[in-house]
Amino acid sequence: MSDRKAWLGQPYLDELRPDHLETVRLALFATYSVDLSAVAATLLALIGRNNDEGSGTAVDFAQAIDKLRGKVTIVIQRGHIARPKALPRIAGILDQFVVEQHHDEESRSWHPKIALIAYDCPGDRVRWKLWIGSRNLTRSRDLDAGVLLDGSPKRAKGRVRLPGVGAMGASLARDAHRSDSAALAAELESLWWEAPAGFAVRALLNGLDEGVALPAGPPAGLIESITVISPFLSADFVKAAGKWGPDDARTLISSMPALVDMANRAGKPLSGFSKILAYAAPDVLFEEEAADLPGSDPVTEDDEEPVPLALHAKVYCFDMGEQTILRVGSANATSRAWSGRNSEIMVELAAGEEFRRGVDFLVGKATPVTLEELRAIAPSDMSSADALEASRKRLMTSWDPVLLRDGDLFSIDAQQIPQLADASHRLQVGHANGDLLAWPREGTVLKLGVVTLPHQSAFIQICIAGPDRDLRWMQRVEVRPPLEPERDLAALASHMGLRAFHDWMRAMLNGDTLPVDGTLWDEDPGKSPKRRDGRSFDRLTLEDILSAWARDRKAFGRVDRYFALYVDALLTHGDNLSEAERLDLNELAQIWAIARARLAS
Repeated sequence: MSDRKAWLGQPYLDELRPDHLETVRLALFATYSVDLSAVAATLLALIGRNNDEGSGTAVDFAQAIDKLRGKVTIVIQRGHIARPKALPRIAGILDQFVVEQHHDEESRSWHPKIALIAYDCPGDRVRWKLWIGSRNLTRSRDLDAGVLLDGSPKRAKGRVRLPGVGAMGASLARDAHRSDSAALAAELESLWWEAPAGFAVRALLNGLDEGVALPAGPPAGLIESITVISPFLSADFVKAAGKWGPDDARTLISSMPALVDMANRAGKPLSGFSKILAYAAPDVLFEEEAADLPGSDPVTEDDEEPVPLALHAKVYCFDMGEQTILRVGSANATSRAWSGRNSEIMVELAAGEEFRRGVDFLVGKATPVTLEELRAIAPSDMSSADALEASRKRLMTSWDPVLLRDGDLFSIDAQQIPQLADASHRLQVGHANGDLLAWPREGTVLKLGVVTLPHQSAFIQICIAGPDRDLRWMQRVEVRPPLEPERDLAALASHMGLRAFHDWMRAMLNGDTLPVDGTLWDEDPGKSPKRRDGRSFDRLTLEDILSAWARDRKAFGRVDRYFALYVDALLTHGDNLSEAERLDLNELAQIWAIARARLAS
């Protein structure tokens, strides 16, 4: 939240950027859902190359893939990758950064939102960042909240130990399929952690492991008032929270669809709250108990009406006189979130008046509602959406698909007949960079055809079509045998084209300076005017190479390890290269060979 009257904060991506001369050693993320544009934006931020729109150039993207391979893992709930209408083909290589958590959502969801990052700094120093909040790794503009803690091996004023952070890190590392969970846990437990100004860390509430419940009750002490902020609600949790603190000092801030649902429930779960305020429903791919939230369809950019403020933050505030105890993180105000059925994470802090101003901002932007008004609103008919969601959950529990590869020939093996909850629903599946194909009735294998090396990916796309709407998403699956190691090389070379290749080589020779070419990473090859104008850019020359070597004699060797591989890949997989561009590339290869001979002598 950037309003000056709200909590002080920074854009999420800006907080991930390393400082000058820093590099990312390790970055682990936990999220319920992702979209691949947000994954790319995260990688670009981790090398300091994201622009104001959260994007970057094709050269930036290639740099991010190369520098962060093996260092970054994003753990998500299985089947919660958004499938945009226009997916850049190059996005398929982001599969190496995504690991799916195979919780059965009928009983349990992977729901934490965590960013844990280690930065290698000059002088052999290491610093850490731990972010815990409500934001998924998506492009959502909903109101979210999170807390950023800075970790250091050195003790200093304002820094404290954070018991349990090692266990949290170890769980996350195991879920990311890393082998260093024990070493990571030991290092994290040894760190000293600092909260934002005006806040003090009290505890880490770790509910990542199965069956581990969060402390749902209020903190000990005299409570003067409470404020519960959550877009999703369950009747039993809300009724229990309606007994915390004084009768006339309880505030509930939630989404309008959730409040309408609660107001029409038996048992009057909202009756314990003296003040009830509403926001629009959050923009969700899939969210827990989303079927209870009619009207939660995201607003498209084509809509003429202004987008209303939507709530996705999960914050629990306990006013205890001179200070406020707050819990911030991923857990909604539902029994499923706090009872151990979900994997969740929260952090408990103490705050002063500054935090109260943030709560007042949220209250001021929300719409006050009464129980009578909520009861007068009929819940929207979401039967068709509910039916699709039921089929999705049935499918996710009935199959574990595998991509089978015979050279460039692909097929999907579901390993058993896929099951849907509604017989009228139709299942369509395809490769991430291919077309959706109807799944054969009573079949277990779907043939996808040829997928060339630059476009191969471990992502597949799924669609369940109903009579009046459909439900689409992507999954990351196992590929047998695994994709060739040269896949990234082929994909990046094919995607960048000649202009960006010249620019990348020059950038690395000049010490990783920002590239000149402004072609964005998600523009398809051949469609950018800059790429079509292949003769209008500044080419890499022998003088450029020799000048860079004079400034930094290691620069040439650093770039040389890429050069021949990418030239070969461009010539082999550069389908959009013209004959003139192929001649240009061969000329550049000859120039490079001359430089190599001179500099090696």
